[in-house]
Amino acid sequence: MVTFAEISPSRLRAQYESGMSISEIARSIARSYSFTRNRLLERGTTLREKSVGTRLYIDRHPSWADKFVKYRVAKYGKITNQKILLLTMIVTEGYFDRRSFGFTNSQPELHAAFKRMVTDAYGDVRIGRNGLLSRVSSTEIARDIKQLLPNKTFGDPILDRLSLSDKLTARVLRIIADTEGSMIISPKRAPRNYTVESRVVLASTNRKFSKQIWSLLASLRINSNMSVVGVQIMRKDDIRRFIDLVGFTRGIRVVRKHGTQSSWYHFDKHGLSRLFLRICGEQRRARKSGSRGCFADCRTREQTMSKLTRWYREENGGGPVHW
Repeated sequence: MVTFAEISPSRLRAQYESGMSISEIARSIARSYSFTRNRLLERGTTLREKSVGTRLYIDRHPSWADKFVKYRVAKYGKITNQKILLLTMIVTEGYFDRRSFGFTNSQPELHAAFKRMVTDAYGDVRIGRNGLLSRVSSTEIARDIKQLLPNKTFGDPILDRLSLSDKLTARVLRIIADTEGSMIISPKRAPRNYTVESRVVLASTNRKFSKQIWSLLASLRINSNMSVVGVQIMRKDDIRRFIDLVGFTRGIRVVRKHGTQSSWYHFDKHGLSRLFLRICGEQRRARKSGSRGCFADCRTREQTMSKLTRWYREENGGGPVHW
């Protein structure tokens, strides 16, 4: 160890300006931090800002920064099925920035699913919850997510992996259906009565992501149309195939309204898909018996909704609708 008596004050300044910290210099001459700092100031040394000093120290001691990293990512950009499912939640109702990522929704079931997927993809990670937001603070994981979701869409490696597995594709589409999907069943005025029109909507304002959804549906031989609201499945046969292969998770509810009203607000999405299948069956039976359809006796919207609500309850346990 070099003592202060053996080193000139000018050399202290040279050491500091070469990148050594005051603490390092103080240890090398066996003096205190304040003593060393005062000697530097006496020599007219301009002290660095803390951020500059930290950067210089990391340049000289790269391993020092490791102790501040909470969660490690073994291989950046590595694709796993677990990551793909988590990324689907983030690309639909989540976010990521330089230091964190998260998921925003009002339904506890989806937050629980997000938590499971984070753990499956990245291990034991602390997830904070504040109202509608579940959030993870991690620059390492956020960096990995950014690489895998360019412009908040699936990167090509993810699409390549999905092309190899219909099962994984269906799981991804199920997440999109749960977070951004709707089973729409609406009364519709006909010339002599009311009837209903049905469609599945997978909402997205990101046109590139909508095109990816359309492509994933097509890979399962489900025809759909792109629109300004996202992707819509219109034909009954395609809706039935969607319900059979993808569907909605039981317990996920309709939480959005068109304007200030919604006929099915807070109804179960899975329950509405069962209602759609009931309507299809009732229409087949009615026409087979020679009737114009199962809604031929419905003269008003209220009568139509009354029949639909009754069928919904019958198809979902017979109990009351839970609001």
